[in-house]
Amino acid sequence: MIVSICILIFLVCLYIYFFPRIPKRKKHYAYALLLGCPAHDDGTMSSSQIKRCNLAIDMYKKGLYDTLIISGSNVKNEYVEAKVMHNYITNKTKIPTILETHARNTFENFKLSKEYIQEQDVLILTSQTHAKRACAIAKQFFSDYGCSWFKDLKMKHILREIISRIIYIKIEIQKKIGRY
Repeated sequence: MIVSICILIFLVCLYIYFFPRIPKRKKHYAYALLLGCPAHDDGTMSSSQIKRCNLAIDMYKKGLYDTLIISGSNVKNEYVEAKVMHNYITNKTKIPTILETHARNTFENFKLSKEYIQEQDVLILTSQTHAKRACAIAKQFFSDYGCSWFKDLKMKHILREIISRIIYIKIEIQKKIGRY
Protein backbone atom coordinates (compact mmCIF):
# COMPACT_ATOMS: atom_id res chain seq x y z
CA MET A 1 0.00 0.00 0.00
CA ILE A 2 2.73 2.48 0.99
CA VAL A 3 4.76 1.53 -2.10
CA SER A 4 1.71 2.17 -4.29
CA ILE A 5 1.16 5.58 -2.70
CA CYS A 6 4.84 6.47 -3.17
CA ILE A 7 4.70 5.43 -6.83
CA LEU A 8 1.53 7.45 -7.34
CA ILE A 9 3.08 10.53 -5.70
CA PHE A 10 6.20 10.10 -7.85
CA LEU A 11 4.12 9.87 -11.04
CA VAL A 12 2.05 12.93 -10.12
CA CYS A 13 5.22 14.93 -9.38
CA LEU A 14 6.76 13.76 -12.66
CA TYR A 15 3.64 14.86 -14.55
CA ILE A 16 3.56 18.27 -12.83
CA TYR A 17 7.27 18.77 -13.55
CA PHE A 18 6.97 18.03 -17.27
CA PHE A 19 3.55 19.63 -17.78
CA PRO A 20 3.44 22.90 -15.80
CA ARG A 21 0.35 25.08 -15.64
CA ILE A 22 -0.77 26.71 -18.86
CA PRO A 23 0.02 30.44 -18.57
CA LYS A 24 -2.89 32.82 -18.17
CA ARG A 25 -3.86 34.30 -21.52
CA LYS A 26 -3.04 37.96 -22.14
CA LYS A 27 -5.25 40.42 -23.99
CA HIS A 28 -3.00 40.65 -27.06
CA TYR A 29 -0.10 38.87 -28.78
CA ALA A 30 2.08 39.79 -31.75
CA TYR A 31 1.64 36.29 -33.18
CA ALA A 32 -0.67 33.32 -32.95
CA LEU A 33 0.66 29.89 -33.84
CA LEU A 34 -1.98 27.57 -35.27
CA LEU A 35 -0.72 24.01 -34.84
CA GLY A 36 -1.48 21.80 -37.79
CA CYS A 37 -3.26 18.48 -37.89
CA PRO A 38 -3.85 16.18 -40.87
CA ALA A 39 -6.54 16.43 -43.51
CA HIS A 40 -8.42 13.31 -44.57
CA ASP A 41 -6.79 11.15 -47.25
CA ASP A 42 -9.10 12.63 -49.91
CA GLY A 43 -7.99 16.18 -49.00
CA THR A 44 -11.14 17.19 -47.14
CA MET A 45 -10.58 18.87 -43.81
CA SER A 46 -10.76 16.91 -40.59
CA SER A 47 -13.10 18.18 -37.89
CA SER A 48 -10.02 19.07 -35.80
CA GLN A 49 -8.64 21.21 -38.63
CA ILE A 50 -11.94 23.04 -39.00
CA LYS A 51 -12.21 23.65 -35.25
CA ARG A 52 -8.62 24.90 -35.04
CA CYS A 53 -9.19 27.24 -37.99
CA ASN A 54 -12.42 28.57 -36.51
CA LEU A 55 -10.58 29.16 -33.24
CA ALA A 56 -7.90 31.15 -35.12
CA ILE A 57 -10.59 33.24 -36.82
CA ASP A 58 -12.46 33.86 -33.55
CA MET A 59 -9.31 34.88 -31.66
CA TYR A 60 -8.31 37.25 -34.48
CA LYS A 61 -11.76 38.86 -34.55
CA LYS A 62 -11.48 39.38 -30.77
CA GLY A 63 -8.20 41.24 -31.38
CA LEU A 64 -6.00 38.75 -29.54
CA TYR A 65 -3.18 38.71 -32.12
CA ASP A 66 -1.77 40.55 -35.15
CA THR A 67 -0.28 37.83 -37.37
CA LEU A 68 -1.16 34.15 -37.71
CA ILE A 69 1.48 31.49 -38.34
CA ILE A 70 0.00 28.22 -39.59
CA SER A 71 2.41 25.33 -39.10
CA GLY A 72 2.28 21.81 -40.47
CA SER A 73 3.59 19.63 -43.29
CA ASN A 74 2.15 16.66 -45.18
CA VAL A 75 2.70 14.11 -42.42
CA LYS A 76 -0.16 11.62 -42.90
CA ASN A 77 -0.86 12.07 -46.63
CA GLU A 78 -0.03 14.33 -49.59
CA TYR A 79 -1.98 17.32 -48.23
CA VAL A 80 0.11 19.98 -46.47
CA GLU A 81 -1.69 20.80 -43.23
CA ALA A 82 -0.74 24.49 -43.21
CA LYS A 83 -1.93 25.02 -46.79
CA VAL A 84 -5.25 23.22 -46.27
CA MET A 85 -5.93 25.25 -43.12
CA HIS A 86 -4.81 28.49 -44.79
CA ASN A 87 -7.24 27.94 -47.67
CA TYR A 88 -10.11 27.48 -45.23
CA ILE A 89 -9.24 30.61 -43.27
CA THR A 90 -8.73 32.82 -46.35
CA ASN A 91 -12.12 31.73 -47.69
CA LYS A 92 -13.72 32.97 -44.45
CA THR A 93 -11.79 36.18 -43.64
CA LYS A 94 -8.59 38.15 -44.16
CA ILE A 95 -5.88 37.58 -41.56
CA PRO A 96 -2.18 38.45 -41.99
CA THR A 97 -0.69 34.96 -42.31
CA ILE A 98 2.67 33.21 -42.53
CA LEU A 99 2.79 29.57 -43.65
CA GLU A 100 5.33 27.20 -42.11
CA THR A 101 5.06 24.03 -44.21
CA HIS A 102 7.91 21.81 -43.00
CA ALA A 103 7.00 20.86 -39.39
CA ARG A 104 6.20 17.18 -38.97
CA ASN A 105 5.29 17.22 -35.26
CA THR A 106 4.50 19.56 -32.38
CA PHE A 107 8.16 20.07 -31.45
CA GLU A 108 8.97 21.10 -35.03
CA ASN A 109 5.92 23.42 -35.11
CA PHE A 110 7.63 25.49 -32.42
CA LYS A 111 11.21 25.04 -33.59
CA LEU A 112 10.50 26.12 -37.17
CA SER A 113 8.09 28.93 -36.22
CA LYS A 114 10.64 30.41 -33.81
CA GLU A 115 12.49 32.01 -36.76
CA TYR A 116 9.40 34.14 -37.49
CA ILE A 117 8.34 34.85 -33.91
CA GLN A 118 11.85 35.26 -32.48
CA GLU A 119 11.49 36.83 -29.00
CA GLN A 120 7.97 38.20 -29.43
CA ASP A 121 4.91 36.88 -27.63
CA VAL A 122 2.78 34.13 -29.13
CA LEU A 123 -0.69 32.68 -28.62
CA ILE A 124 -0.81 28.93 -29.26
CA LEU A 125 -4.00 27.69 -30.93
CA THR A 126 -4.82 24.00 -30.64
CA SER A 127 -7.24 21.49 -29.12
CA GLN A 128 -8.00 21.02 -25.43
CA THR A 129 -6.36 17.59 -25.32
CA HIS A 130 -3.20 18.92 -27.00
CA ALA A 131 -2.87 22.23 -25.12
CA LYS A 132 -0.96 21.00 -22.06
CA ARG A 133 1.78 19.24 -24.05
CA ALA A 134 1.92 22.04 -26.62
CA CYS A 135 2.55 24.56 -23.82
CA ALA A 136 5.20 22.33 -22.25
CA ILE A 137 7.04 22.31 -25.59
CA ALA A 138 6.41 26.04 -26.19
CA LYS A 139 8.19 26.79 -22.92
CA GLN A 140 11.40 25.47 -24.49
CA PHE A 141 11.22 28.09 -27.26
CA PHE A 142 9.31 31.11 -25.95
CA SER A 143 9.37 33.08 -22.72
CA ASP A 144 6.05 34.84 -23.36
CA TYR A 145 3.23 32.63 -24.60
CA GLY A 146 -0.38 31.80 -23.92
CA CYS A 147 -2.83 29.26 -25.24
CA SER A 148 -6.38 29.09 -26.54
CA TRP A 149 -8.09 25.85 -27.39
CA PHE A 150 -11.38 24.35 -28.48
CA LYS A 151 -13.07 21.63 -26.48
CA ASP A 152 -11.99 18.19 -27.68
CA LEU A 153 -13.10 15.12 -25.78
CA LYS A 154 -12.95 12.48 -28.53
CA MET A 155 -11.69 9.26 -26.99
CA LYS A 156 -9.26 8.53 -29.85
CA HIS A 157 -7.72 12.00 -29.40
CA ILE A 158 -7.42 11.54 -25.64
CA LEU A 159 -5.76 8.12 -26.03
CA ARG A 160 -3.37 9.43 -28.69
CA GLU A 161 -2.45 12.35 -26.44
CA ILE A 162 -1.79 10.07 -23.45
CA ILE A 163 0.66 8.08 -25.59
CA SER A 164 2.22 11.31 -26.90
CA ARG A 165 2.69 12.63 -23.36
CA ILE A 166 4.41 9.42 -22.28
CA ILE A 167 6.73 9.64 -25.29
CA TYR A 168 7.36 13.33 -24.54
CA ILE A 169 8.35 12.56 -20.93
CA LYS A 170 10.63 9.75 -22.12
CA ILE A 171 12.38 12.06 -24.63
CA GLU A 172 12.76 14.85 -22.06
CA ILE A 173 14.29 12.46 -19.53
CA GLN A 174 16.67 11.16 -22.21
CA LYS A 175 17.68 14.76 -23.01
CA LYS A 176 18.40 15.46 -19.34
CA ILE A 177 20.67 12.43 -19.00
CA GLY A 178 22.36 13.08 -22.36
CA ARG A 179 20.97 10.11 -24.29
CA TYR A 180 18.89 11.96 -26.87
